[in-house]
Formats: sequence, C-alpha cells, structure tokens
Amino acid sequence: MPRKIDLAPKKLPRQRRAVATVEALAEAATYILAREGLGGFTANKVAEKAGVNIASFYQYFPNKEALLFHIVRQTWERQLARLSPILTRPGEDHAVKLRDFVREFFLIEAAEVDLRRALRAASVDLKETEEFRALLAAGADLTKRFIAEAVGNGHSGNLDFDVRFVVLLTTSFAERTTDEGTGGAELIRQADPLTDMLVARFNIA
Repeated sequence: MPRKIDLAPKKLPRQRRAVATVEALAEAATYILAREGLGGFTANKVAEKAGVNIASFYQYFPNKEALLFHIVRQTWERQLARLSPILTRPGEDHAVKLRDFVREFFLIEAAEVDLRRALRAASVDLKETEEFRALLAAGADLTKRFIAEAVGNGHSGNLDFDVRFVVLLTTSFAERTTDEGTGGAELIRQADPLTDMLVARFNIA
C-alpha cells in the first residue's frame, strides 16, 4: 500500500518575500543533500543554510519530506515542460520525435546531474507515496500515448510493459552516461544509438 506521509505544504508562498524564502529553502536542501546525503538532511540544517529561522521552515512545510517532495515535483514539472512538446508535436515523423526526445532527456540529465544524485537516495521514502506515484504516472502516460500513436495498429505486445521498458532503459542509460561526466556532442553520440534501438524494436517510422 502507498505510504502515508504528509507532503502537502502548509501554505503556498504568494508574496515576493515568501517565494524567495521557499526558493532559498529548496536551494539549501539541494546543496545539503548533494554534499552530505540523506544523513545530513535535517530541517534545522536546511533553515540555517537558507539563512532563515526554523519557524520559517515550518511555516511552509510540515516536515523535511514535504520540502523534498516540493523539490522533486518542481524538477519533474520542469522536465515535463521541456519534453512534452517534443512527443506531442504535430506530424507523423515519430522516429524524429523520439530522437529529439532522447537527446533532450540526456541533455536535461547532464545539466541536473548533481540534483539527480542528491535526490536519488533521498527520495527512496517518497517512492511509495500516492503523490510520488502520481508524478511518475504523468510521464508514463505521455510515453504510453506516444508509443501507441507511433506503432499504430501494428502493435501486438503489452503496451504497459513496453512503456516500462522504454522508461527504464532510457533513464538508466541516461543516468549511467551523465554520471560518467559525458556531455556535449559526445552525449548526443551516445543518445542516438539508444534511439536507433528503440526505433528498430518498435518499428517506428
């Protein structure tokens, strides 16, 4: 069953000063996670690093998990905002869309490699929550719609399995490649063979 953790913010920042406070908390949390890991990630340390008092932390977040989920959701939404327009682009050039999508995903992973490393271990407890699963479902639905459209009536396999296959393969390959510090043109050269494999696997034109 999904874990029950209070991940809802206590209130949303509306005034400029409040927005700046929440942003400072998120930046401080990311910094601490990247350098100290989950063991050093406490509300007191985050507030101190952000330059605010602990009362300001709890004014917006009920616990450190809620702040962590805030960072995860912001990251996820930022990525989807860059990736969604590629797969939903009008036209029948599905192979080109997939290549553009994989390239962009690799570039995103490379640009946010430090953040991803910080969140990788920290988000273990979040992965069993309803809120986290809803975030993943949004990306899976986007991929599922694209694959269904790209393969058309010729698809005879298990679409849900194929979506999991594409997501796992793409994310694992991107993480491994960017963790090694690959970037620039070399990153694209490593992304393209993955696209070629997927195009061949699903017979995408």
